[in-house]
Amino acid sequence: MSDGRSERVWDAIDRLAMEKGLTPSGLARAAGLDSTALNPSKRRTADGRVRLPRMETMLDLLRAANVSWREFAGSLDGEGHPGQGEPERGLSVGRIRVAAFSRLGSAELFDRAHLPVPHLWAETDSPFADAGSHDYAIRLDSADYEPSFRQGSLLLVTPASLIHKGDRVLCRAQAPLIAIAEQNGEAGWTVTTFGGECLTIPVDSVSPVHRVTAATL
Repeated sequence: MSDGRSERVWDAIDRLAMEKGLTPSGLARAAGLDSTALNPSKRRTADGRVRLPRMETMLDLLRAANVSWREFAGSLDGEGHPGQGEPERGLSVGRIRVAAFSRLGSAELFDRAHLPVPHLWAETDSPFADAGSHDYAIRLDSADYEPSFRQGSLLLVTPASLIHKGDRVLCRAQAPLIAIAEQNGEAGWTVTTFGGECLTIPVDSVSPVHRVTAATL
């Protein structure tokens, strides 16, 4: 199997963990494996070639995720891998990419344009009629933002939307944070947390500020 095809196997495993709300280490533990079994260091040989997981490992992972081998193989056939000269998977009409809020600290979820890396995000039916092609949804798995945002709500994030004072925004610098935009100055965005703390998101932050444009009840 070519390295490109082999990397797609690892991409599919990462996506499987994401869809189950787990990290790759969490999926490995759920399967009864060592927590480091899916670490990046285990995915290549000493000479740089991609190493595929053993069949026994794959069966343990699929059993833990309650996914059949046919379903997993189907995801390989239907998914492109960015950076390998293959087309990226497009979203079906009425679908949107989604990730849990608590997972947004994983920088690899976003590309250099600060947009979701398609094969690492789950998809769900979109409750937002006007979602754009680059918009994404966040499943709020925290009660920290109640009563403004209820735990379990989906938040629509629109990277292309202009931000104005008073808008709710998602900040991914350091740890993920939902805050209220105040002003955009030379030092960066000034935001106010829901607890009343004033913060500045530096202009050189690797994770920008995106506007939250809608939320489910």
